[in-house]
Amino acid sequence: MLMSKLALVLLLVYHVNCAMRSCDELIVKHGLKTQVVYPNIGEEGNLEAIFDEKFKVDVSNTGPAVIGSQIDFLAELSTDVIVTDKKRFLYHWMNDADNNERLEATNNYKSNISSYIFDSDLILPNKYKMKVCVYKRHKEFYVKVAENYTLFELTASLNGIAHLYQNHTYNKTQPSVFCTDRTMQYSVNLTDKFPIAPTFWFKWFIDGRHIETEENRNFFEFVHNKTGLCRLTVEVTMDSFGKHKTLKRSWLKHIYFEEEIQTVEIISASEMVTNKPFTLNVTYDGSNVTVCWRFVDLNNNSVVNRSCDQPLSGGWFLTPEISLSQGQYIVQVNVTNDVSAVSGQSRVLSVYNGGGASETLSTLVVPVVFSMLGLVVVVAGAAYVVRLRKKSNVEVANFDFHPDMDSSGSQIFSRFRRGLSSFFQRNEYIRRHRLAKYQRTSAKSYGAVEEL
Repeated sequence: MLMSKLALVLLLVYHVNCAMRSCDELIVKHGLKTQVVYPNIGEEGNLEAIFDEKFKVDVSNTGPAVIGSQIDFLAELSTDVIVTDKKRFLYHWMNDADNNERLEATNNYKSNISSYIFDSDLILPNKYKMKVCVYKRHKEFYVKVAENYTLFELTASLNGIAHLYQNHTYNKTQPSVFCTDRTMQYSVNLTDKFPIAPTFWFKWFIDGRHIETEENRNFFEFVHNKTGLCRLTVEVTMDSFGKHKTLKRSWLKHIYFEEEIQTVEIISASEMVTNKPFTLNVTYDGSNVTVCWRFVDLNNNSVVNRSCDQPLSGGWFLTPEISLSQGQYIVQVNVTNDVSAVSGQSRVLSVYNGGGASETLSTLVVPVVFSMLGLVVVVAGAAYVVRLRKKSNVEVANFDFHPDMDSSGSQIFSRFRRGLSSFFQRNEYIRRHRLAKYQRTSAKSYGAVEEL
C-alpha cells in the first residue's frame, strides 16, 4: 500500500513536468505506476455527474518579499454545497520563479506553503506566478475540481509601509494634510521576514536635514511649527548576515501643514434699516480657511441667506453687502480648513423699516446745513480780521466825567485817568525827542563839511 502511494506521487510529479502546468483535466487511477488513465467521455468525465459540489480555490501570498527572505502562500477551497462524506484532496503547487513543485494530500479545505525562501542566484527581481491545482478523490481516481494562481513579487530592496499619524479631534478629509504645533509620528513597518532577526538602522530627515539615527526603532516623533509643504524621508539599512549582502530602502512622504483654527469672532451692527446694505466682519486664526455664513430669521426659524468664500488674506474676512427684510436675525459663521473647524454666532440683529424717501431727504439735508454753517463762520471771521487791521495802534480815552460824580468810585477813576494821561504824555515826549534827534543827525549826510 505504501509503495502504491509513493508510485502515485512519482507519477503525478512526472506528469506535471510534462503537461500539468496548464492544469488539464487529470484523472489518475490509484495504484498504477507507469501511466495515467483517462476514462472515456461520459459519466466518469463529467464533474457535475461525479460531484454535487462546485468548488472554487483562492490563492494568496504575503509578498512582496526581498530575495532571500521568507514568503507564505495559502490556498483556500470553497463550495456552495458541503457534503459530509470524507474529503480527500490533493494540492499541486507550482511556480515559475525557481520552477519548484510541491504536492500535499490532505482532508482540509486549506493548503499552505509557509516560510518559503527564493534564494537562488539565478532569480532576478520581478513578478512571478504561483499556481495551484486541486484534485478530489473519486473511487480509485483523482479528479481536478479547481485551479487558480497568485502573482507574487520578489525585490532587490527591503519592503514595508510608511505611516504618518497625528491625534486629531477633527475628521480630516485630506490624508496628506496635518496640523502645526502638534506631535506627529512617522513610522515604517517592515514586512520582510528572515530566519534570523537582523539589525536595522533608521535615519530620519525633515526637508533634507538629518534629525537622528536609531537602531531597531521604526518610528520618529516631532513637532512642526511652519505651515506649507514639508518633505519627510527615512532611510533603512539592514546589516548583512550569512551570504546576504547589506539591504537598503528609503521612503519619502510629501505632506502639507496648516494652522489649526481656535477662535472665531463676528463683528456686526445690532440695528439696521431694510434698504441699507451692510457687511459682516469675521476675524479668526488658522490658515487656508473657508468661511461660510448664514442668516437665521428668528421669527420663523428659517435660513434666508447662505454663502461660502475663501478669504484672500489671513486673519479677517469682510462679507459682501447684504440686504434683509424687516425682522430679527442671528448670523451663524463656520470657519474650516483641512485640520479643524470652529463655529460662531453673532448677537441679535434687528432690521427696521427704513422709510424710503424720508431717509433719502435726511441724507441730503444734513450735509447742506452743516456746509452753510461752516460758510457763515468763515465770513464772520474774515470780517472781524479786516476790522482789527483798520484800528489805530493806540487809543487814548478822554475821561471827562460829570462834575457831580464825587463818590469814592469817581475818585478812583479820576486817579486812574490822570495816571494814564501822564503815562501817554511822557511816552509822546520821548517819541518826539527821539525823532528830532534822528532828523538832525541824518541832515549831515548830504553836502555837509565837518570842521577838523
